[in-house]
Amino acid sequence: MTQIKKQETLLRSRSDGSFFLEEGLGVSSIFDSFLREAIALTHAELGGIFSTTESANIRQISGRNEKELVEAAHWAFSQSGKDLLLERGKTPPWAKVPSSFPLLVVRLKVDDLDSSLKTNRASYAVLVLQGKTTADRFSKTDFELLRTTCKTVGRLLKESHVSGDASLVTLSLLATTQLVLEAAQAKRQSERFDFLLTEVIRVSGLINSSLDLSQLLEAIMLSSKTVFRTEACSVLLLDESKEYLYFHTVLGEKSEAVTKMQVPVGKGVAGLVVRERKPMIINDAQNDDRVYKEVDKASQFTTRNIMAAPLVANDEVIGVIEAINTVDRETFTGEDLELFLSFSGTSALAIQKTGLLQNLENANKDLRKKVSELESLFELSQAVSLSTNRLGLVRKSIRLIIRELDASVAGIFLYSLTKENFINCAYYDGETEKIDRVQEEEISGTQVLSSIKEGLPVLKRDILDQPFPHELDRRYLKGSYIIVPLFLSSGEPYGALTVADRKDKLSYQDSDFRLLQTMASQFTKGFEAFRLRTEMLEKKAIQQEMEITRKIQQNILPSEKVFHSNFDLGIFSVPAKDVSGDFYDYYQYSDGQYSFLIADVSGKSLPAALFMAMSSSIIRTLARNHDLSPEEILRQGNELIFEDSHFGMFVTAFFIHYNPSLFTIEYASAGHNDQVWIKEDGSYELLKGQGPPLGVIPTAKYKGGNFTVKPGDIFVLYTDGAVEEKDAQGNEFGLERMIEEIKSRRHLPAQKIVEELYATIRKFSAGKEPFDDFTVLLLKYNNDFQFFRTFDANTAQIPIFREFIYDAIKVRNLPDFLRDDILLAGDEAATNIVIHGYKDTLLRNPKFDCKIRFTEDSITIVLTDSGKGFDRTNVKDPSIEENLSGKRKGGFGVYLIETLMDVVDYKMEEGRNILTLQKFFR
Repeated sequence: MTQIKKQETLLRSRSDGSFFLEEGLGVSSIFDSFLREAIALTHAELGGIFSTTESANIRQISGRNEKELVEAAHWAFSQSGKDLLLERGKTPPWAKVPSSFPLLVVRLKVDDLDSSLKTNRASYAVLVLQGKTTADRFSKTDFELLRTTCKTVGRLLKESHVSGDASLVTLSLLATTQLVLEAAQAKRQSERFDFLLTEVIRVSGLINSSLDLSQLLEAIMLSSKTVFRTEACSVLLLDESKEYLYFHTVLGEKSEAVTKMQVPVGKGVAGLVVRERKPMIINDAQNDDRVYKEVDKASQFTTRNIMAAPLVANDEVIGVIEAINTVDRETFTGEDLELFLSFSGTSALAIQKTGLLQNLENANKDLRKKVSELESLFELSQAVSLSTNRLGLVRKSIRLIIRELDASVAGIFLYSLTKENFINCAYYDGETEKIDRVQEEEISGTQVLSSIKEGLPVLKRDILDQPFPHELDRRYLKGSYIIVPLFLSSGEPYGALTVADRKDKLSYQDSDFRLLQTMASQFTKGFEAFRLRTEMLEKKAIQQEMEITRKIQQNILPSEKVFHSNFDLGIFSVPAKDVSGDFYDYYQYSDGQYSFLIADVSGKSLPAALFMAMSSSIIRTLARNHDLSPEEILRQGNELIFEDSHFGMFVTAFFIHYNPSLFTIEYASAGHNDQVWIKEDGSYELLKGQGPPLGVIPTAKYKGGNFTVKPGDIFVLYTDGAVEEKDAQGNEFGLERMIEEIKSRRHLPAQKIVEELYATIRKFSAGKEPFDDFTVLLLKYNNDFQFFRTFDANTAQIPIFREFIYDAIKVRNLPDFLRDDILLAGDEAATNIVIHGYKDTLLRNPKFDCKIRFTEDSITIVLTDSGKGFDRTNVKDPSIEENLSGKRKGGFGVYLIETLMDVVDYKMEEGRNILTLQKFFR
């Protein structure tokens, strides 16, 4: 029979009370395995486990015996030694220089086994790990895990034994079993924590879901009920008065009875939590006076224990969340409450977020409704302005009313304009339209007629049909309805608008009533306009102040400025409000002449803007016909504008033709201001015309005039806003002041003049809102040559040059032979400049200029170039015999020019050749 060797404990004590480990292969293998796992867990570079011998010398049990590791172990066994987590670059307690790698030191101590030992003599082993040089530190989690593991190893060592040769280590069954059970418990707790974490993450994610508040809170309560294993959960919210809490969401038995309860603030657990802003746990609810027993009585529910936390959003308590009656356990714990606070925070965020979204949705809904109402009012205003008869106004209006008020039935009731005691009834249900005429006696006693006669509007919110005795009321006033009486400006009733039976089966509210009243007001304006027209009263403008974008105005006006070499154009137009009644136009005809127009429409509203667009289109179309004189353009324009003029609208206008070849201006005026001709010597003349504004009467005669401008003259076209602005004392800016301001700036470009004039007027009015639209069109005549252009000196430009000459002279309607002489002479002169003048020169991009001046009986063409100097005396007259024989070259071009033109002059000034050609019209 084999004899079993006596076993000794693995952990031995010395006479001084310190401890050491028994040496042996079994011990080394255990710590080798432990070290490998520790290195793998922490991703350390290397490590070692050290202990002391019976003689208190440090020895290596496992791993590397590196200097840094041994020094760390010596320190750990010293009186000042302790567990250590050291970052790279920090100086260890035992060293004088920073470490180039992170270190981790954990002691295995007897005090892990016996808490009565408090000295470092309790340390019997040390684990030292050295991190990689690329790492900054070991994680704190790994550090704590290793400390826990060392405690576990200590427990095993306490009950471990070694055989006589220390090669076999025997573990205690009891200690092992305890560790297995603890591991199972830890695993169960870990799974519980994983479940709790999953629920917290899921609930947090609900905040960003599309659920409404009730669904969202119900989902949170369901999760809370599952996590905390309770019979019921609820959310209570403060009412608007902040005096009571009401149950918003309840999960559990008796929820229907509970939701009807209210809890006063300061009473019960929920009331106290709100008042004190602190969470609360009560584990003996039946014997605690803080519990609000009324809820249990009403719901016949017994509350055993309760956990509650405040709902706080933006530092304001908005309610309480509660968990009631634990399942499979007796009480709520502090850990429960700590986790429960995350649910309260999530619920508060959910309520806050949903409230914000709901407020945003309500705001967007209100905005959409207001936009829709404004669109409908705009459409109704258009119907008022554009409808050509009363029936058209009624049809357009009733369709807008039934659409905007979401009505199943709409009606318009109007007294007849021609027959007393007759009422026209317009019915529309979205599909069927019917207009009847009934006698007042036939509908006597109806709700509709009573409302008209008494002038009392009616708003019925009840959606149930009212048992009216009269068929008209039963037809027009179904379910919830509104009646709005219609009144003329004199206060006389003339009808009513009705809507009834909302399509969504909801009741009409005050906002619907106000909208129908507004639409009634708009309708009345249109109705009165037709009434006044029918009775042949004076035309009266229907002004509706509506904002119209400047883009519409700009599309009416010319987009590009016209240019000419002998005048400079400046134009500046600013509306007094959003839209302008002023408009202007300019156009260049194919023969080189120009037209300019300035006009002012009466009124400044949307109808005025439409009238302006129509008037501008008519006059611009007529003005494109160059065969029509200014007087004829205004005459025909008046007839066309009068046909489309409504509500007494009219337009004043001043129109001119300008012939740059003669410096002549032909003009006519349609009731417009006297325009200004400022002459070169500083004097000025007011240009008057005869004729009424356009659109006032069907036919009219217009008489204007004509005059000739000179270089240095300024012609000013303007509207009322340039002269009628007033200062703080009521003094008018005036025509004289405007003329002086322009004269003082005549040295400036035309555009600069008009811009500074406007700035001066605004300064004069001290920044007050403009009285009227401002428009000034200014023509500044700078040169006595009517035409000017620069050409590149190459042969490709010769045809373009010839076309320029042709366009300049065609307006004079010269005989063919004169026109051909001028064109041929000009063509030859330009060709000589291009071919001979710049020959053998080094100039880059050579050019030549052409200026043309007309008088009543002549044309003068001046060509200027920078080519070689030309000496006429060096050019002999051509000889047919010598040119043909080759003895002489050239001379024909010069001869041809001098033969065709009456005056030919050559000279050079400041290094430039100047050729002057003149032809008289005989």
